[in-house]
Amino acid sequence: MQDQDETLGILVVDDRWENLEDMQELLEEVGRPVHCVDSGAKALEYMQHAHLGLVLLDVQMPRMDGFEVARRMRAEPRTRFTPIIFISGISQTDDVLSKGYGAGAVDFISKPVQPAILLHKVRALLEHEQYRSGLLRLSQQLERERAFNASILENTAEGILVVGDDGRIRFANPAIARMLGCHGDELAGSELLAWIDTPREDHWQTSSFHQYWLRREHLRLHDANLRSRDGSDVPVALSCSPLPDDQNAMIVLALDMSLVRDLHRQLESLAITDALTGLLNRRGFLRELQASISRNERTGQQAALLYLDLDGFKHINDTLGHETGDQVLRRVSEQLKACLRPYDRLARIGGDEFTVILDSLGGPADAASVAEKLVLQVSGEQPEVSQGVQLALGVSIGIACIPADGNSVEDVLRAADTAMYAAKRGGRRQFRFYADGGDSVSRGPA
Repeated sequence: MQDQDETLGILVVDDRWENLEDMQELLEEVGRPVHCVDSGAKALEYMQHAHLGLVLLDVQMPRMDGFEVARRMRAEPRTRFTPIIFISGISQTDDVLSKGYGAGAVDFISKPVQPAILLHKVRALLEHEQYRSGLLRLSQQLERERAFNASILENTAEGILVVGDDGRIRFANPAIARMLGCHGDELAGSELLAWIDTPREDHWQTSSFHQYWLRREHLRLHDANLRSRDGSDVPVALSCSPLPDDQNAMIVLALDMSLVRDLHRQLESLAITDALTGLLNRRGFLRELQASISRNERTGQQAALLYLDLDGFKHINDTLGHETGDQVLRRVSEQLKACLRPYDRLARIGGDEFTVILDSLGGPADAASVAEKLVLQVSGEQPEVSQGVQLALGVSIGIACIPADGNSVEDVLRAADTAMYAAKRGGRRQFRFYADGGDSVSRGPA
């Protein structure tokens, strides 16, 4: 800033070159650049591109006098505040002084000029202009920084709140207003806790937000929920930090986690979904089976696990190829779903192996009824996979009752698998129950 101040020069305007030469020599003592012109028009042109700290202006000049030059200077933003000293050879009457000061002069000096007086006034005005220019630049810099910071607050995706020590919101940026589905003026003055669903805090003074602020500590909540104006939850990560002591406030940053949580749910879904059929995969099935066993323990309701293995699928895969095999698996998946209730869980846990978890059963007969439908559906006439190629397909099903045949995932799955192999040994295209007491099986209706 100092270097820029020192480039401010002095402009001398006089229609007599001998006066200009004398002023140029005198003003060299000031240590600032001095430029001289011999008309008002040249002066106004020079001012358009020069950095000036002072103009010494002759009053009496042909074509455009000093008063007119001063008026035009004051009309231009670039020179509106540049100090002007009139150098006058005429009597300084009240009318002349009034006209000069009205045109924008800050001082008058009479001709002939007294060097000591001129230099004193020039130095004083340049120093004053130096401070004024510095303050103006500082003000402009602060305004640019304020506008820049305001732009950041306006356009950042993070929600920003300033909350006073009374728990009321003092400032809210547009991002947090969008998150909450309201306008910023609705947030200003409202209680922070009114917009927070979790963690649930009933009183500001005892809340974790206030307690952390009192200790001048940072509070971070990675699994919080805001309550929007329409009552819906907005998952967020919150970061709360105390502002300087004299502010008596904290800043709360809210990062909308909706997209992250949606992505997390999608990834979770992909992790438990069979890519070929869209059914649960083995991982998803095991989770659902554990949930079913736990529900049975709580409610006492009966459940069953059906273990299905397709009959004849290996021959189809070997002779017609994997592409046809995949087509068959997708078709069988749809056929199986058509036989089940909306809340029954169907999974593909291996190449041609499927499972069905049946909850809320009245007894083994209900499981047998479902198994019979599945056998008939899959073993019935299948659509042609290509011109003139008819499939011969069936299914063998093993049934384990819960809790009769086990009360753990391993026991129930082992029992159903054992029963399924018994169905295959018994002739395929049928279902079998796992009998109490070990590996013996009892045959159900085929």
